[in-house]
Order: sequence, then structure tokens, then C-alpha cells
Amino acid sequence: MTGQTSSEFVAEVDRGSGDPFRVLELSPTRLLTTMPWGQLARIVPDPRRAEDPKGFKYLSADEQRQAEIRNEVQRAIKTTKKWENAKGYARYLADLISGRRDEDWATPPFALWIEKPVKTVRLNTVFEADKVAYLPFGTSGVLVDAETQHLAHYLLLDAPEAHGVTADQVNRRLVGVEIYHNLDLVSARQIFHDRNLLGVIPNKNVALTSDSVNVATNITLALLKQVMVPLPGSGEVVPLEQHVSLRQRQLKAADKEWMTLSTLRSFVITAIFGRSGFDKTSGAIPELPEGCTKDAAEAAIADALSLLFTRFGSAFQDRLRTVIAAPAVFAALGAVAHRSMPWGAEPRRSLDAFGELLSDVNWSRDARYWGGIVGKETARGTFSLAGGVKDSGSRTATALEDTESERYSWIRHGQPGVQG
Repeated sequence: MTGQTSSEFVAEVDRGSGDPFRVLELSPTRLLTTMPWGQLARIVPDPRRAEDPKGFKYLSADEQRQAEIRNEVQRAIKTTKKWENAKGYARYLADLISGRRDEDWATPPFALWIEKPVKTVRLNTVFEADKVAYLPFGTSGVLVDAETQHLAHYLLLDAPEAHGVTADQVNRRLVGVEIYHNLDLVSARQIFHDRNLLGVIPNKNVALTSDSVNVATNITLALLKQVMVPLPGSGEVVPLEQHVSLRQRQLKAADKEWMTLSTLRSFVITAIFGRSGFDKTSGAIPELPEGCTKDAAEAAIADALSLLFTRFGSAFQDRLRTVIAAPAVFAALGAVAHRSMPWGAEPRRSLDAFGELLSDVNWSRDARYWGGIVGKETARGTFSLAGGVKDSGSRTATALEDTESERYSWIRHGQPGVQG
């Protein structure tokens, strides 16, 4: 964020500088104003466009960038309760726009984030010096709060007659808008997190990507860009972020990603804390243990992840038939990797020894190897993963590294008497 100087005095509004708005300045980066909703719609397009892969290629370069940033900040529509909430919100708005409600209604102001600074000037009037902001023509932004309300307006425009209103009434509706400007993407995510934490809680993955105060989340997000992963077969090297879903809580069979953000974050936490980290994976991590700094954690964990993805990339890619990317297994791998961290518990093992320890593990999703550890065989003869990180993490870590455990042999050579 760049510094902001005090606003200059002007004699009149310069309409060539952009759309002028009378504003209250709450802070150097926060303004409060009102505008017709139709004007806000020119700044923030229909959020459904950002989630339409078929239509994305027809957007202009600026529209694509707006959609990409929107998808990094906001939660998805159709895979959450947001879609149903928006339909109910549309009916609510129709009642108040049409006058079917008196004054017993309330809608929150829109929280609009514009990355670039917004110029403000002071204009002398008969009452006092008014603050005026200029939004440059063609400005686009992202809502960090009240997107469901925004979507509800678009639903009204889809079928105004069915809701008993006109398109003109919807566009003319005066709304309150908070403008957050001259802030970077990390700050926008944090505002989204703070504004939504006590409201409709976003899913765990979206909450994690939004909370930039959490040290474990910060390390995890940094690793997405730092760790480079060779693609099995092709040899092409890509950032880890291409293999991690930032928005979904669980992957579907058709998804191409290898894991969710929360799964990667669990690995980070157990690599930092060891087995005690299993109980910490669902909570905030405000501080690191003694001897561990953020920079040291990023470097050491990046090395461990690079080893895993290089040696076992095919198993990660074939996640529907393997267990390596299952949350409990990947968190257990982090707990085992803890002994290879510079701050890890004694006796420590080298990173090469960590890789050698795992070299003969059979990652097949098969009851012969993993039954009773991270899953069980179903009545239909298939193997079902069962138990989360806290339930199965420690048991899996024992199977991975404790040579005296019978499970150590199971996951490498199969369980006696168990049919595949």
C-alpha cells in the first residue's frame, strides 16, 4: 500500500477525472458513499460469470483479471448455500423495492475492494468542505462482503416481472457502499475473512485462504508458489498451487487437483509440531515452537514436499487409487517429516533417510495394506477411507516409521490373510 497525502481543495468537480462521489473518509484506505445499484453493477459484474468456465474465454483481458481475483477472494456460489441464500435474498429485496414492506428492513452496505488508490479532493460548499472521490471510468472491483446481496439483484434482473418489480427499479435502488482502496490482495482476503467469520461461515478451505493472520496458513500459502513439482511422465515442472484446490473442502472424483488446501496445511502443522500437531490441524496457529521461524519452516518443509512429490508423484496423481493424498496419511507424513526438520524432535533423521524410510510403502488404496489404519473394506469388497486426521493420524504415523509395529510391515508387504 502506498502512502496517501491529504486531499487538495478544488473549486468545482472535474467530471473528466472519473465518476464523482461524495464520500466520508473513515481512514486513508476506507471511504463510505451511496450510489444506485446499477452503477455498482458496472464496477462489479455478475459473479456467476467468474465461475462459468465456458464463458470465461469470451471475457476481455480486464474482465478475466477481475474474475480471477474475485475467485481468489470470494467463496463459490453453486457449491455452497450461497445460491439458495441469494434466491431468498432476491425475494426479500423485491418486497422492499416494490414497497410491500414498510421500513422494517435492513440490508448491509456493500464492501467494495478496489486495488488501486482512489483520488479524493475537498470541495467547499455552503455547509462545509465536502470530500469527493473520483472513480476512474472503467474501474472494476471485487466485493469482499455482501456479494450474496449483489447476486440477488442480478437474479431480480433475470426475471423482474416474476418478482413484481421492474429492471429500472432494481438499477435505481440506492445502496450504501464501503470502498476499500489502495490495499493489496492479502489485505482484501483478510477483510473478507473478518467480515464473514461471524456471519455465514465459509467452508474451511475458503476460510483458510482468507485468514492471513494465521502463521500456519501464511506458510502454507507461501509453499504453494515456492514448491515446484515435476509432472509424472512429462517432466514439466509446475508450481504446487496447480495441484491444490484453494476453494473446495473435499475433492470430487473428476477434480484434477491432488489435494485441498486444508490437507496441505495439516502437513505443514504436523511437520512443525510432530505428532502433537494432529490436534492442532483444525485450529489457529498463532505462534511457532521454539527454534522454528517462518523462514526456516518454509525452507525445510519445501524440501520435504519436493522430495515427496518427486519420488511419489505418480501416486499423488493417481489419488483415486492410492491413499498418499488422503488427509490422515498426508498429515502423518508431515509428522514423520518432523524428525527431519532442523527444530524437530530427537533423534533426527536426514531428509534422505526420510525418503528411504518411505521407499517400499505400498500406497495402493487396498485393505491388504491400509485396512484398520486409514480405512476398511466395505460389504461390496471396495476399500473405503475412514477417519480424519485426529482419528487416524497417529496410527498412520506409527505404520510409516515404527519398525517394531506390525502395521509397519502391513503397509509395505500386506496383512496376512487379507484378500485384495
